[in-house]
Amino acid sequence: MIHMRILSFDHSASIELFNYQNTEQGQPAIASDLGVQHFAFYVDDIQQAAQNFTEADGELLTEPQGLLGDVENGVGDFLYCRTPWGMLLELLSYDPNKLDYPEDAEAKRYTP
Repeated sequence: MIHMRILSFDHSASIELFNYQNTEQGQPAIASDLGVQHFAFYVDDIQQAAQNFTEADGELLTEPQGLLGDVENGVGDFLYCRTPWGMLLELLSYDPNKLDYPEDAEAKRYTP
């Protein structure tokens, strides 16, 4: 990831925009391809969410791993998964009180 912006809507949802530099693009679409390739959902317990997802016939594409951004700095986890109808999703879980935003950050990630 070479650039990230968060668009915040008061006390509601946020949209996170990422610019990836990746020369290994191909089919099927991956999370860093151009365009909308996946949606991310915040979950309280990523292990339980992963179990529920697979019990509903979803496929885990990765195991939970530490969040990678400068703001997250390893606080929390994420994983990629695919729905039974083929849509790529991301599940993520983190403690919003432990995120390390820059002092001049104009927007912060909304957490339900």
